[in-house]
Amino acid sequence: MRQVLLSRLRTLVRRPAVITVVGILALGGSALVFLPLFGMPGFELGLALSIAVGTLGGGVGVAAAAQERRILLGEELRLKELPRPERPSQALALALGTALLLNVGVLVPPFLSATLFSVLGTACDPFELVGFYPLLTLPSALLASTVGVLCGFGVRRPGRAVLAYIGLVLLSGLPTAWPIVFGPQVYAFNHFLGHLPGPLYDEALTVTPRLAWFRLETLLLAGLVALLTGVSLRVPEGRLARPKLGLGAWGLVALLMGGVVLIEANGPALGLRMNAEYLAEQLGGVRGSPHFRLYYPRGMDREAVERTVRDLEFRHAQLSRFLGGAPSETIRVYLYRTEEEKQALVGAGRTQFAKPWLYELHINDRPFPHTSLHHELAHVMAAPAGSGPFRVTTRLGLWPLMGVIEGFAVAADDPIQGEMTLHQWAAGMRRHKLAPDMRKLMGTEGFYQAAPSRAYTVAGSFLRYLADTYGAEKVRVLYAHADFQEAYGRSLDELVTEWERHLDTLPLDEDAASRAFLRFRTGSLFTRMCAREVARLQEDARDALVSDPQDALERYQRAAKLQPEEPGYVIGQAAAMDQLDRTADAAKLLATLAERVKDQPAMEAEVAMDQAEMALRLEKLDEARAHLERVLALAPSPELARGAHIRLAALESPSLLRAVESFFRSTRDELRLLQLSRALELNPKEPYLLYLLGRRVQQVGGAPGMAVEYTSRSLAVGGPTLPEPIRREALRSLVEASYLAGDCGAVRHEVGALPDFGPAFKAAALEWMARCDFEDGAFQGPLVPRQAFR
Repeated sequence: MRQVLLSRLRTLVRRPAVITVVGILALGGSALVFLPLFGMPGFELGLALSIAVGTLGGGVGVAAAAQERRILLGEELRLKELPRPERPSQALALALGTALLLNVGVLVPPFLSATLFSVLGTACDPFELVGFYPLLTLPSALLASTVGVLCGFGVRRPGRAVLAYIGLVLLSGLPTAWPIVFGPQVYAFNHFLGHLPGPLYDEALTVTPRLAWFRLETLLLAGLVALLTGVSLRVPEGRLARPKLGLGAWGLVALLMGGVVLIEANGPALGLRMNAEYLAEQLGGVRGSPHFRLYYPRGMDREAVERTVRDLEFRHAQLSRFLGGAPSETIRVYLYRTEEEKQALVGAGRTQFAKPWLYELHINDRPFPHTSLHHELAHVMAAPAGSGPFRVTTRLGLWPLMGVIEGFAVAADDPIQGEMTLHQWAAGMRRHKLAPDMRKLMGTEGFYQAAPSRAYTVAGSFLRYLADTYGAEKVRVLYAHADFQEAYGRSLDELVTEWERHLDTLPLDEDAASRAFLRFRTGSLFTRMCAREVARLQEDARDALVSDPQDALERYQRAAKLQPEEPGYVIGQAAAMDQLDRTADAAKLLATLAERVKDQPAMEAEVAMDQAEMALRLEKLDEARAHLERVLALAPSPELARGAHIRLAALESPSLLRAVESFFRSTRDELRLLQLSRALELNPKEPYLLYLLGRRVQQVGGAPGMAVEYTSRSLAVGGPTLPEPIRREALRSLVEASYLAGDCGAVRHEVGALPDFGPAFKAAALEWMARCDFEDGAFQGPLVPRQAFR
């Protein structure tokens, strides 16, 4: 049998069409290793080869069946020397075996090339995601071979048989696209072309049970196609006719078909597809409001649900003003407990997403106010201004222009992050030459090539500038097709140049520009060495840091080896060493890192803060003081500045130092609160303890009135002597806590008395007042939480 197969294989590869397909798959697949992410036998290469063999491999099956027919009919002189099969099963086995040998064989060179490339040319683990390669490619090769053979025997002319195969591949796109277009999921399954697990921004990938179940179904389908081909094949004519099934064949058909039906019937439970009904059932909670239908996790606190509804309605009102109107449709919002739950149900873990054409959005549960809700809701509410079937910015109605789509949502959100405005972050990026070229971002490809955090920020800044300068109406006109000439009467290049000049004239401290470098220093997924492996290492190390610091240390060490330019992995190593009571070793490691980052002030400040913490652990108080003073001298982020001021103050009092260090070192909220309250009993007028307790109570949630009490006392006791970063944060926290306590009178009073801490601080504070004004009109007043004690 093996010799017979090999002789048929040698004859088949002499045909120009077949050898061309083999060359494209084997050599073209091998050449992919020179592209970013394809240089390892993992997900990207597996997906590319599954698409290629699923598309082209059917032609090999058609050619193998056509050759077998000519052998059966004796139509070609050079084929007469090959043994002629006597039974349909034998003819099928020979044709299918020949096609399968070729379609599987062409997968070997790319696999070997990628393995050699990763071993010899990189430090990456070549087998980090190797499971994806066989799971994606081999079932596709098998199905392409069986369906190709079916078409080759069923249609006499090979050209028409290939067209029939292409038609079946295209037809398979319907069940692939349907749940994505009309359902909540963002992952895709196709029996010929493989599996797309979800958004590109979820970098850490793993082989999931859903992929194994899907590939089992592919194998069952391939077996069913092969069986039906075999019982329908007529050897004398070399063609298919009405199938002849005996009792055993019927039993096998029933078994294969039953397996497919059983898997399909349990598709949502197995993760193969998702629908709105099953998703709503899994989440469990439903709450309606004038403009929304919120689906939330069963067991979610009633007050948190009400707070989310009010947040949604407030953002709806904000966006209605920005957009000049709102869609009439009820918007569905799906809220998930964890990233893991969202990944399992709809295919996106960390990534929040919206489907404007369905008027729905999917977000992870986060502390109030939700940091992504405004952005995702902007996508949905901009749908009437969009174009094409998906109601977004498109070219020719089909190709999405992500720079405008995402930039519009960021512009509508206009977020304040780290006490800096959107324009300040974009300006800081330009100062460090990290900003992507806006002329490319607004096109069809540039957005995908840039680091997401950079692309989102600068695109949002550009469109926000246009909205503020020329009015939001023109941005809405632009949103349909990204035609800048039509919307503004000017070219994209002219408008970008004007925006760049605006950013370059913004007053921006050197420390702000340095913080922008720290935030945006990480490049795109396609520019980082071993990006998938490092993403997984980082995620696992973070999860293991407390429970298994030795494992975390090893993972951080591996990540630092793969991406030595990233200081964060060295900081992670130091944290793991400290957990292992190797604090002295951690201090030495950080000292070496400090020398490396001396030209990066924001990163140097982070390292100096970690050095101070290690010095405090080792009871080297003078050394800790020197590091903390270095942190403040580097004009760090507000978070680092507050931490440095608190620790410097604690160095003056042993009892305060013990309380502060216990607070920062503990990982359990109840212990942190207990430690602070005990320390406060001994030092009832210590402003730093009052500040920390008030802020932590607010972060934990559930007692905003208590947070107001402690924060107010901190400001009263400390007064103007409190360092500005702490005073600024205490005032901000006081406004937020007053709102959460349902005291809008206090909110208005506090906001009216705030000092001038810059445009970002002012904008954030005024939004709390805007919430109070909105809730007075929409809900007859703010939400007053229930108190544990009255």
